[in-house]
Amino acid sequence: MKVQLWFRVTGILVFLQVAIGGLLTLGLVPNAIPHIITGFVVLAFAIATFVLVQTLKPPFKPLRGLSIGLVVLIVVQIILGFATLSTSNDVIAWVHFLVAMGIYGMAIAGTFMSMRLDHRSKEPVPQTMPQA
Repeated sequence: MKVQLWFRVTGILVFLQVAIGGLLTLGLVPNAIPHIITGFVVLAFAIATFVLVQTLKPPFKPLRGLSIGLVVLIVVQIILGFATLSTSNDVIAWVHFLVAMGIYGMAIAGTFMSMRLDHRSKEPVPQTMPQA
């Protein structure tokens, strides 16, 4: 199913984003440009996944809520990231990290939810016997 693939790619990109952020924190990446670019790519993939989930027929409400939350948290994350860059405040940086862990968890949860949805959609429909 397409939704499963989109959530997987988004999860991989979020993992890459977290890894680049860690390298940036340790000073192994010279500037924040790769982290910023990857962040906007993650946002683009999250929005595409959101649109795909919203058009599912029949709707799968838990996945809809998760995709909405993912996009909202990524927007909050971008705002926190730029606030961290401009102020160098450690508290904002920690909140930025904690939100990143939430985003990663949501991406992984979305991957498994969509796998479950895909598996359930391939199950045969049980035949009902007419009542006499």
